[in-house]
Amino acid sequence: MLKVYGDYEQLLQKVYASAAKKMGFLAEDAEIEVSFATPEEIRALNEETRGIDKVTDVLSFQNIEDVRLPLIPDDYPYDLDPDDGSVMLGEIVICLDRAKEQAEEYGHSLEREVGFLFCHGTLHLLGYDHEEEEGEKEMNDLTEKILEAIGLTRDFDPTKDELSDVETGDPEPFRSGFVAVLGKPNAGKSTLINTIVGEKVAIVSWKPQTTRNKILGVYNEKNCQIIFIDTPGLHKPKNSLGEYMMKTASAALEGVDCVLYVVDCEKGYDEKDKMNIVSYTNAGHKVVVAVNKVDHVTKEAVFAILTELNKLQSITAVVPISALRNRNIEPLKEEIKKLLTDSVKYYDDDQYTDRNMRFMASEIIREKALRLLDKEVPYGIGVDVRDYFVRDDGVIEINADIICEKPAHKPIILGKGGQMIKKIATYARQDLEDMTGSKVFLTVFVRVKNDWRDSDLVMRDLGYDPKNPD
Repeated sequence: MLKVYGDYEQLLQKVYASAAKKMGFLAEDAEIEVSFATPEEIRALNEETRGIDKVTDVLSFQNIEDVRLPLIPDDYPYDLDPDDGSVMLGEIVICLDRAKEQAEEYGHSLEREVGFLFCHGTLHLLGYDHEEEEGEKEMNDLTEKILEAIGLTRDFDPTKDELSDVETGDPEPFRSGFVAVLGKPNAGKSTLINTIVGEKVAIVSWKPQTTRNKILGVYNEKNCQIIFIDTPGLHKPKNSLGEYMMKTASAALEGVDCVLYVVDCEKGYDEKDKMNIVSYTNAGHKVVVAVNKVDHVTKEAVFAILTELNKLQSITAVVPISALRNRNIEPLKEEIKKLLTDSVKYYDDDQYTDRNMRFMASEIIREKALRLLDKEVPYGIGVDVRDYFVRDDGVIEINADIICEKPAHKPIILGKGGQMIKKIATYARQDLEDMTGSKVFLTVFVRVKNDWRDSDLVMRDLGYDPKNPD
């Protein structure tokens, strides 16, 4: 939600919507306040907050120091607006007099300059900075893409043109293709796909091997469609479920245009990563390597990994990124686009996954359980959606069971007085209502099925068919 105190509300709302789409979060999930100040007021604010006597064009006051993208309200329980549940990112103050001066200096419209300053301030609230040359270039590139997407280019003429919702650019031939996303557990594969697609396709958790099925995420541009196949993390199976997950990962390689292999900077690049990458290139696959979580380690550590990867001449491209903070994602997409071989639009523009809502409901419930239970309950949680139907009044009614492996796990999942299961259901319901745009009535129970991960029958009931990894 954007709160504008002053002029240009319609303009700023469109810029905000474009920024939210580009940065991979829902506009209503965040709250930003924008106001305008005189040169005297902006100077006073600079003196008070930064200790400098200067009139600047824009100031950003960040409410949350460590913003993680894609933005998920559940991650910021103490920074939510009590009225609408949005994350309060902070405030932006624009000096209109300075904006007018700069618009004249640069030779473009005042609307363009105000939009630029607001977008610049928004990126600051999301954790971006320009203290170094690389960061400044990244912010400027992102700002240009966000403004271009709504037609607010440097030559925008407010007397002739209307802001559009369509990206501009030279006509290009339509390209499409399939990309298998592989890597070790917790490398950030699901987060990366969610960030690129701009919607929640795969659940995200700190726990390894969260993704169990082969999930398609669809990314659309005017002249491009990339179908990402999210896969379970590559690991040594310890039970029937683990074997199913590895069959799923192998099946994902069939008929793809390229492999996107994700390396976790925090854990480092090791011999297992190298063996995996070499096995894909030896099998004839084009491989793009995304070195993820570069914002969590030193530049020296990143450089060491890039140096080792560049020794593998069979790799098509290596791109350092931060999936969580949506950093350097554009260059990664550009490398993938070069490898697309089809010209068919496989999915409609408004379809971002091949999975039905029954499946998505089970995954979202499982995600909330994994997050809220933290380390109290082991990984062996499944979700069985017994009923999913739309009532005559438009309300979606869902009845689901959380399946655990041991009787001792059940009271933990339920919580004291049923508080934990209630919290899991509440958070899942909120996500499902955002996803469907409808009111959701969700009922969740807990059932014990001893050692279900080694039972083919139970696995099939939960949607993990050992004989059909697709």
